[in-house]
Amino acid sequence: MHEALLTPYPFVKVALPVPMRTLFDYKVPKALALRHELKPGMRIKVPFGKSSRLGIIVALSETSDWDPEQVKPFTSLQDEAPVITKELMALCTWAARYYHHPIGDVFFHALPVLLRKGENAEFRTENWWFTTQQGQTQPLEQLTRAPRQQDFLKAVQQHPNGLSQHAASVLGLAPAAGKTLEEKGLLRREQRSFNRGGEKHAHQTQVPPTLNPEQSIATEELLDRRHHFGVALLDGVTGSGKTEVFLRVMERLIEEDKQILVMVPEIGLTPQTLKRFESRFNTDIVLMHSNMNDRERLDAWLLAASGHAKVIIGTRSSAFIPAPNLGLIIIDEEHDNSYKQHEGFRYHARDLAIKRAQNLNIPVLLASATPSFESLSNAIQKRFVWLKLRQRAGNAHIPEMERVDLRGQTLVNGFSESALAAMQLCLDRKEQVLIFLNRRGYAPTLMCHQCGWIAACDHCDVNLTVHKRANKLHCHHCDTQKALIHTCPECQSEELFTVGEGTEQIETQLHTLLKDTPILRIDRDSTQRKSAMAQLTQKIHEHDQAILIGTQMLAKGHHFPNVTLVIVMDADAGLFSADFRGMERTAQLITQVAGRAGRAKKPGHVLLQTYHPDHAAIECLCNLGYEHFAINGLSERRALALPPFFHQVIVRAESSNEQEAMQLLSAMRNDLEPLFSNEIFLVGPYAAIIVRKAGQHRALLSIKSAHRAPLHQATAMMTQWLEQSTRQHKIRFAIDVDPLETY
Repeated sequence: MHEALLTPYPFVKVALPVPMRTLFDYKVPKALALRHELKPGMRIKVPFGKSSRLGIIVALSETSDWDPEQVKPFTSLQDEAPVITKELMALCTWAARYYHHPIGDVFFHALPVLLRKGENAEFRTENWWFTTQQGQTQPLEQLTRAPRQQDFLKAVQQHPNGLSQHAASVLGLAPAAGKTLEEKGLLRREQRSFNRGGEKHAHQTQVPPTLNPEQSIATEELLDRRHHFGVALLDGVTGSGKTEVFLRVMERLIEEDKQILVMVPEIGLTPQTLKRFESRFNTDIVLMHSNMNDRERLDAWLLAASGHAKVIIGTRSSAFIPAPNLGLIIIDEEHDNSYKQHEGFRYHARDLAIKRAQNLNIPVLLASATPSFESLSNAIQKRFVWLKLRQRAGNAHIPEMERVDLRGQTLVNGFSESALAAMQLCLDRKEQVLIFLNRRGYAPTLMCHQCGWIAACDHCDVNLTVHKRANKLHCHHCDTQKALIHTCPECQSEELFTVGEGTEQIETQLHTLLKDTPILRIDRDSTQRKSAMAQLTQKIHEHDQAILIGTQMLAKGHHFPNVTLVIVMDADAGLFSADFRGMERTAQLITQVAGRAGRAKKPGHVLLQTYHPDHAAIECLCNLGYEHFAINGLSERRALALPPFFHQVIVRAESSNEQEAMQLLSAMRNDLEPLFSNEIFLVGPYAAIIVRKAGQHRALLSIKSAHRAPLHQATAMMTQWLEQSTRQHKIRFAIDVDPLETY
């Protein structure tokens, strides 16, 4: 009896990072139960097969579904307190169920990499420097021959409460100078926890601009709704001051000691967002994105979890960041595809954030100049509050869009004569030109003039992209890379030529055409290095006259006041896509990139180079704008029973064998279709557009329904069938709920 009291819960249910949609039972060791109080959210080490794994306690249990004699005890406890809060555990459990994904994988996805590897959830230690009695009175003039030591001592003297290693590095002080001063008896050193809570950011008071009537109405509406759950769509044309609206709302919440999560789609947008926030808020701000190393990400996670960080700026994975006083979630550029994870755990960060806010009873603010059709549909049906900003901030005007008909024209390096003339006029006025081409590299294809050979990827059904500067051929799908060749492997001819243009080629050609003009290229290749994006944007602001060349990285959120001309080189990309979302994405990209022009006092102009100037979608976009285009698009989607009016799940199967994936999905459809509700509609199986990717042949099956409940019931049946059927075969499958890619 006494023993039962000591261990009221003899079993724990554990989530493990394995591809199985189940929890695992383990016994609680009696000795451990006497010393520690176990709670859900703690990490433990467990035996699994012939090895040992890290797991997360999801629940404590009085019983096990298995024979108690067969249940193994777990081996050790990693934490004194849960690393996943109750709130996030509920979110992860919901996400695993909604996205039909292995629950252990979801829980581990919510943790920083170092915690997944078993590191302690603690701040690292760092040096803190203090003056000794001698150091306090030491005249700085006596160190004139050692300027670095002089600077270091002066800084510590100015910080009577101590100078942290982090602060010393921010001030550019040499660590070696500190050690030398310690040896001289002028400084003493202490090891302290690296916790920047309480250290305020360098803060310059920026006088907030005066709000126009639309901004004032939106701000008041959002402030009125700040204490309970609700979703607001801030639908503002580019340059309408959406950021200023949410800065005002954030200000009030920070005064109320709340934390705010601001999600951005691209790493490239975080430095400018941080700069804007730092100039307004004298509070702790942390970043969470994939360019940070694992230690930096854990420190940011701990600062948010401790409540010190009042503003958290992050990309997709920040939807899971712990924040005990969370009062608002802002999702900037909410339409962006980057919020959807396309591999592994295929969640949508926007939808997860809305669910999280609902659980916490806090508001969500979605902001975009080109809202997704899903969000617009919700706004039209009054599920979301629809706040419109149709006036640009200040005196700026919406840029004029002009279609350039390329039919029958002779192009110079991909540009029409009118585009080149407009570019020259713009540069003569000491203004900037933005050239948009959503294709990185030098050229998408390398071909032999003699025999027609094309450089193709060995593992995917795509051509290799030419990267001349890096002297390589690169597959952007599986990351295969080869040295750039100059002789055809089929006929040994040296007449190899490139087909099509990429951003690198446009940059090279414009350097020849405009030798004295600064040309800056912004794409994934030019921004690989840490802080490269911040350096490039700084250069853009330094030059009056410049040409910016970029992919979609340049289209979102950036403010370049001297850009007055935007040239969209391939406005037809996506017009005839096999994906029903192709037109929506094309319109969003064109509208977003066009919005970079004329954001200050100078008027903007946009040239769309197209072979289809009379296409209904392009005509509608140019003459009536994005909202009109989107409402027309939603009518078509309703008529065709497509999302957001029908809900969709895609089952993806892949195998190294050409037929196996297709056969697996066919067998599943044959077995299960008779059991499905008559509300379920199936299409396929069919081959993916790129059938072979990274050596795997891919097949898809689409399921849709007007209602979610029968769709999820059918998906659960398929998941169970696939798990059982693929155990003996090397066929992988993935469930994609609310997919953005359907081919």
